[in-house]
Amino acid sequence: MEPTAKQALSTSLEKLVTNMSFDDISVKLIVSKTTFNRQTFYYHFQDKFDCLQYTLEQLSQRLAAEMIYSDWRKCYLKIFNVIAQRRTFMGHIVDSQAYSMFTDFVLQSVDAMLQGVLARTPQGEAQTSFPQKPWKLFEYGLQGIIIDWFTEGLRKEPEELVDELLDVDISQLKVLLKVLLGTQKQNLQRQNLPRQLPATARLR
Repeated sequence: MEPTAKQALSTSLEKLVTNMSFDDISVKLIVSKTTFNRQTFYYHFQDKFDCLQYTLEQLSQRLAAEMIYSDWRKCYLKIFNVIAQRRTFMGHIVDSQAYSMFTDFVLQSVDAMLQGVLARTPQGEAQTSFPQKPWKLFEYGLQGIIIDWFTEGLRKEPEELVDELLDVDISQLKVLLKVLLGTQKQNLQRQNLPRQLPATARLR
């Protein structure tokens, strides 16, 4: 099946970024590697950043589709492995003006992983809905581990890193999020407590 124009342009960009900095790539160069023209490019994308965002979103979706959600740690390691397999491609994004798109890709992949794992809770176990703040706190932690690992040169094996930091099974994952929720509720309750005057002030 022939790729669509949008897919072909995305693939062209991915190949170019694998070989050179994203900053050095122009729309003219992207279309020159395809059978399409600039008009077709701008029909599908606003600019090269939009094209890169689409490319990374497609990669994140393929990654999510390949995950086996019965083991969340294996899913998490899958994100490391996909990034490691595309080390040069990702590196050229990180070292460019599109750095934030790399961090967004990692966060999107982590979010898809957690959503997939929790959606597949074994039958008979209560499904839990977590509020946004504790969920995001945990997500950002998982995202930060991957970003630090990559920007520090992939010096540690992902398996070793995850074993050190995240020896957590699915039930413990839920407990962790509940603890975060409980802490958040306590903080809100403290903020809403009526302020009492000092004892000396009350005696006046």
